[in-house]
Amino acid sequence: MSISTGLLAIAALLAANAFFVAAEFSLVAVDRARMEAAAADGDAGARRVVALLRRLTVHLSGAQFGITLSALMLGFVAEPTVARILTGETHPTGPSVLVAILLATVLHLVVGEQVPKYLALAAPERLARALAPAVTVAGMIGRPVVAVLNGAANGVVRRLGVAPRTELDPSHTLDEIEDLIRTAADETLDPEDVALLTRSIRLADKVAADVLVPRLDVHTIDARSVGSDLLAEAQRTGCSRFPVVEEDLDHVVGVVHVKSLLTVSRDARGQTPIVGLMVEALAVPETRSLDGLMEDFRRAGSAMAVVVDEHGGTAGVVTEEDVLEELIGEIDDDLLDLAGQASPLSRTQVDGPGNTIASGRLGPDDVFEATGFKMPDGPYETLAGFVIHRLGRIPEITAMVEYEGWRIEVLAVDGRRIVTLRVVAPGPEGGR
Repeated sequence: MSISTGLLAIAALLAANAFFVAAEFSLVAVDRARMEAAAADGDAGARRVVALLRRLTVHLSGAQFGITLSALMLGFVAEPTVARILTGETHPTGPSVLVAILLATVLHLVVGEQVPKYLALAAPERLARALAPAVTVAGMIGRPVVAVLNGAANGVVRRLGVAPRTELDPSHTLDEIEDLIRTAADETLDPEDVALLTRSIRLADKVAADVLVPRLDVHTIDARSVGSDLLAEAQRTGCSRFPVVEEDLDHVVGVVHVKSLLTVSRDARGQTPIVGLMVEALAVPETRSLDGLMEDFRRAGSAMAVVVDEHGGTAGVVTEEDVLEELIGEIDDDLLDLAGQASPLSRTQVDGPGNTIASGRLGPDDVFEATGFKMPDGPYETLAGFVIHRLGRIPEITAMVEYEGWRIEVLAVDGRRIVTLRVVAPGPEGGR
């Protein structure tokens, strides 16, 4: 091979290597969601990129095959060509060969690997769009070889006891996102922003059953009641919105708000039947997601929903305020009156260093956020359930359980239900 032919071959192989490297890194680094949105708007270039991303591992395998083949052929061609340029000999030997190998390696790493990689990472979308047609053609040509190589690799992976995956998972788990937030908290985010972001992430994993007011805590009003009964019940309970029932909570016929009496003349308010003031009750299953529940509230123009269990009975009620408190923390009802249904202690309050008074209704995430106590997994969904499970009985006031240095004391009960507890941290902070 002449020197000129060798140089042309080197240039072609470097270009091929750079092409496959740029294709690989641009496809991995491109913003998939942005590409899919552009493709949905009719962007032809974005559609080609999205088509590649849907078979990403196949195209990455093809790029790796192209890189490997180009590198091997480059070494085969570059070493003798560079050596002949250095010595002028047809068959160079000795130190000139080592120098040629070194120069060819540097050329390959810089021009064929590093430069295209940095370009792809700097402008992944631009390069992905530009290279998509060529990558598609290369994929069609190399499909048989790539299929054989992928099959062989998958066979080896299976023998190692691992199930091969055909595509990359572009999403992050909730735990991974929370780790990213905690990392950012050490650098740029305020504690309030961290708490809001963390609650937002956890909100996506919660359902109506996680935030409802339990059946035993729900204040109702009989469908035969009149306006004076509604006012009296509002004064007695401190609530402003009530499910209207016939006989019991399993027969909810509507929801009434005290403010609805303002639409009636003052003289007639006391004797106005509340069935004429109520609105239709929104019913949702226990498994309804909280984001879906907020959409239900918006569509129905309601702020309260009856939560129905799998047997068709009423498990409790849930309000807009209950959902919002999961996101931004407890809301002062004097500032925002949405719910009209609340337990005496809806969340937590600090009772000295390392001591927190908490509602028995709190779930594991809320307990951890408020106290730092991480409830172990078990057949329960609330702090009260954890205590009952540990004790093996329905506890009385002053009952106590200990777990990994933490102390949980029962402060108030209502019949067989735990209302409030004190969570005491281990060590000096908890007064131990």
